[in-house]
Amino acid sequence: MNTVHWLQVPTLPPESGSGTPSPKYEVGSAVVVYGEGSAYVGLADEALASVLLAQEDVHLLTAERRSQIQPVPGLPMTWEQLEDQVSALGAGHHLHRRSIGLGDLIAAITRQVRISECGSCARRRHGLNRIRVWGWWRDRPAQATA
Repeated sequence: MNTVHWLQVPTLPPESGSGTPSPKYEVGSAVVVYGEGSAYVGLADEALASVLLAQEDVHLLTAERRSQIQPVPGLPMTWEQLEDQVSALGAGHHLHRRSIGLGDLIAAITRQVRISECGSCARRRHGLNRIRVWGWWRDRPAQATA
């Protein structure tokens, strides 16, 4: 089992003015629990944890500090249960865990009929990938909200 790194990351307000805030920095595949003005981020990627800790407003969330915070107020969830979710994020085949954009779908079909991709097609595919046709729910970080 990988070591889970818990970080306290500042949040940005929701874009629409209501809803869930988002972590200030990209946290990749992680479990995110929101507190007041902070996101508690659990991740197994040591390299990403080091990059995030290089930011002066990101702090390591020690075991002592975690013991003072209820991870999900109102729900009987422990930090250990959340760590199990972090470990589960890396399970399974990578391709089955990512979303599929419209551009990739069209590219797969055109490859099957042996139409090669030119530079314009690649740019179009990249632009169309902003439209998620399958697995769009997988791109959002796993989170437990109150």
